[in-house]
Amino acid sequence: MDLVSDVVTAADYEEAVELCFARGWTDGLPVVLPTRRRVEGLIEHAGRDPQESLGLVPPKGGPATVEKLAVNAVMGGCRPEHFPVVLAALEALLDPAHNLNGVSQTTHMCVSLVIVGGPVARELGFNSRDGVFGNGYRPNAAVGRAVRLALWNLGGATPWETDKATLSHPGEYAFCIAEEAADTPWPPLHEERGCPRGSDAVTVFACEGPHSVFCYGTPEEMLHVLADSMCALGNNNVHVLGQTLVVLNPLNAEEFARRGWSKGGIRQHLWEHARRSAAEVRACGEVHEQFRRMEREAGRYPPRYDMGDPATRLPITPTPDDIHIVVAGGRSYFAAVLPGWGGFGGFAVTRPIRRRSRAWSS
Repeated sequence: MDLVSDVVTAADYEEAVELCFARGWTDGLPVVLPTRRRVEGLIEHAGRDPQESLGLVPPKGGPATVEKLAVNAVMGGCRPEHFPVVLAALEALLDPAHNLNGVSQTTHMCVSLVIVGGPVARELGFNSRDGVFGNGYRPNAAVGRAVRLALWNLGGATPWETDKATLSHPGEYAFCIAEEAADTPWPPLHEERGCPRGSDAVTVFACEGPHSVFCYGTPEEMLHVLADSMCALGNNNVHVLGQTLVVLNPLNAEEFARRGWSKGGIRQHLWEHARRSAAEVRACGEVHEQFRRMEREAGRYPPRYDMGDPATRLPITPTPDDIHIVVAGGRSYFAAVLPGWGGFGGFAVTRPIRRRSRAWSS
């Protein structure tokens, strides 16, 4: 196989790992050493040309070739069967609609979340249930970390230098979940976004970490607390309309569906009720008003809302479809809200996972 990456030698394993730290190739945690055998194994499994490029990774513009992505995937702990998921995630991240350049450099704490959907999630052992945002599952951790290492090594998205996040969040190490496919009454996110039924896909969305929502009871009661949680005044979306993610656990979804609620109905209700008055928004201060003015001048803030009327109720997203709903987690009392970056970007993008075979084991 024709590989072009530089070959580095070390006296032993420990020296090789320390070399990765010394050269800034890792995010602060040890990595799996990307030996030629391991890198070739990932590329062969994907059936892609090693020098095929998915594009340039901002902010520094390193080429995302299949070979370079395989190197970072090995470093993140991926097995060959995980690699097609990593490739699909990078394809989604590099779509201009996601604005990865802005996401990588903003002072906001958004991080691009990878949401895996379709039969691939269960076949490869991705976690979609209890502790879905936490630890303990290799596919979630390895794919999530592979993506972050690619942005680190190819895009140069490193703290202080280009990544200007004031606080950031632990998703900078790995931020990947799977959507529950069996214990849900609704179609998954990627099918709602145009992928064929039963297909495999990833959706990326730049957002904050999950905000816990004590969400239990009747649909009306659950919607009440969800709407309130979605429109906190510190949320970027309140000031510059963007997108947001709502994660309902399977018990929530079951109760909604039992009472006749669809995802579309939930989105519409939340869009109509997750609002703050113009007076409350204006009370946040002049800096917030400057951002709103900037968005209006860029044509991204809908002019139909009368900011001059203090009683006007302002939504947090331009349309109900900008509220993304995913079913994941254990059957319990809690849901989650993950606010986006606002109108600046990080918008959801979905890409199919191209797999050569479904006869792989986890």
